[in-house]
Amino acid sequence: MKVSNYFSLCLALLFLLFPPFLAAQDENPKLTGPVVKGIVEQFVSMHYAQKPLDDEMSAKIFSLYMNRLDPAHYYFLAADVAEYRKYETRIDDMLLRGNAKLSLDIFERFKTRLSERLAMMEEFMGEDFDFSRDANWTLERDEVPHPETTEEARKIWRTKVKFDLLTLKLGDTSVEDGKERLMKRVRGLWKDYFQYENDDIVSMFLNSMAAAYDPHSSYLAAQDLKNFDISIKLSLEGIGAVLRWEDGYTVVNSIVPGGAAARQGKLKADDRIIAVAQGDQAFESVIDMRLNDVVQLIRGKRGTKVGLQILRKTKKGFDTLKFIIVRDKIVLKDGEAQAQIIEQSSTEENKTAKETHRIGVIKLPSFYVDFNGRRKNPKNFKSSSRDVKKHLEEFVQEKVDGVILDLRSNGGGGLDEAISMAGLFIGHNPVVIVRQSGGRRVTVHRSRERVVYGGPLLIMLNRYSASASEILAGAMHDYQRAILAGDTTTFGKGTVQNIFQLPEGYGALKVTIAQFYRVSGWSTQNRGVETSLVLPSLNNAREIGESTLDNALPWRSIDPVSYRVSGNLKKIIPELRQLSKNRIANSDFFQKVNEDVQEYLTNIKPLEYTSILKMQQDDQRRNDQRDQELANATEKDVEDVSADTGHADDKMVIVRDEYMNESLAILADYIKLQRRTE
Repeated sequence: MKVSNYFSLCLALLFLLFPPFLAAQDENPKLTGPVVKGIVEQFVSMHYAQKPLDDEMSAKIFSLYMNRLDPAHYYFLAADVAEYRKYETRIDDMLLRGNAKLSLDIFERFKTRLSERLAMMEEFMGEDFDFSRDANWTLERDEVPHPETTEEARKIWRTKVKFDLLTLKLGDTSVEDGKERLMKRVRGLWKDYFQYENDDIVSMFLNSMAAAYDPHSSYLAAQDLKNFDISIKLSLEGIGAVLRWEDGYTVVNSIVPGGAAARQGKLKADDRIIAVAQGDQAFESVIDMRLNDVVQLIRGKRGTKVGLQILRKTKKGFDTLKFIIVRDKIVLKDGEAQAQIIEQSSTEENKTAKETHRIGVIKLPSFYVDFNGRRKNPKNFKSSSRDVKKHLEEFVQEKVDGVILDLRSNGGGGLDEAISMAGLFIGHNPVVIVRQSGGRRVTVHRSRERVVYGGPLLIMLNRYSASASEILAGAMHDYQRAILAGDTTTFGKGTVQNIFQLPEGYGALKVTIAQFYRVSGWSTQNRGVETSLVLPSLNNAREIGESTLDNALPWRSIDPVSYRVSGNLKKIIPELRQLSKNRIANSDFFQKVNEDVQEYLTNIKPLEYTSILKMQQDDQRRNDQRDQELANATEKDVEDVSADTGHADDKMVIVRDEYMNESLAILADYIKLQRRTE
């Protein structure tokens, strides 16, 4: 996204607020008074809402920060909250002066309460819990008052432990193993929080300030910025291992295929990394070190060496091994666009002859782009639109009858990527309108891409399709270029964020600077993009989306731009909807989904609390139901289910779940109806 001269000026001023000498003081806290003051001032001036940091925002920041530490209200006592609440309308003044001491004081109190709760847990583990005696547990605790006394907190925690143990017990975990797992969880939480440094705490406080303005703005500390960069460009330089933190150890969760560790072949899943060395330097212990800090030590520039000392469990005990891995560039293939041509058979009504359609399917997890690569080499860089373009060109060469673009759970990415991708289907036409903060500038963005594919198109969506996904889906809907199928609407994120990098080591600001609108003038903010064909889904009953988030910006509309509709889907949608409805009515899978929705609306959503006995009764009812279904199943039923999974080909990259199968059927109907009218 291009940044206006105004934002370039703000960024220049931001750099001036960071004294150069601070960059060399790695051992000292980076988020000192002058730095915090500079971050706060520039964030407020750049944000789209153009709201002052005042007493109203101050109260929001206080509430958000307290809830980040204790969202379920069972750590802090009521007296703790009352003690700090007297500052809730003074936080704005503190932050504007660069004073974040309140966040450190509150965090110290939180650690005290966390230690007390850990001691309670240790005591409770020696008790025998009687699950035949009923007790109630409030499911949503964000509005529940904090405990008044330590004794009241003990009662709450004892009940919480009992419910947690019952949940594990109903999942076939013994009570003793359950106690061990609960203690491991709380000890891990205690270790994690007690390793927080002042900068970590102030970062949390700054993020509370950002969240008071809208749910998508944030302060990205240096490590968070690196992780964000990796997620958006789908590559990093390191050894290619996914790590987790477990009981004080950094544990290898999995090895990334094709990465440096996979090629070297010595590092294995479940290895515990106990020490790390840079090149030929001495090994440094990483036991009890925070996961982010260990990751920082292991990551590094391509071609450099990192030494690992690991513990590996064997039949004889634990072996200690040391080896060197040469870091390399790792491409995260799982996040790339995947493509496949699927043969979709269908039977005409009142006919026995089957008709087969070749449908190209593209699964797109995100709108990724390597920004640095694009700046260095504009003609050759990694991006989602370039990958999708290649897949579409292959589909055209293979003469597919239709294309499905699966954007389910695609949370967005680069705005330019959505604009470029839209052009692959509608050419050099307006795609989205972007309105900058304060309405100072409204820009119509057109795609520069030529049409690559002009045939039948269906886009799969769900409630987790957001941001750039909604830009693309909204444009395809306005131009009547594609059928939209899935949940009732998408997520409803209609705002644009920009990353403003701070001096090296200080991270960045992710700030909402604009709101986007469809060419029809409608915003997707809070309302999302409505689908043409709604499929049964529990998501349709649950509260999901932008409108459910705290401090979400409101919906607005503006004047539309001039554009010409390229399709005529409105006439054919009613017939497609009826054909889909008939299939769904005869589908065991979708009937079960409808039953789950009804169960949720009737028995789950209205619940304010559950009970020990009810949990066990519900579990028994579900077990009885499963046993009955199994008893009623015939051998043919079992064979049919396994045959319809779509996994006969081991090379298949697109998972053919029932939503994909129905989308394939809808597109096949569209192709047939389109040919009938030609």
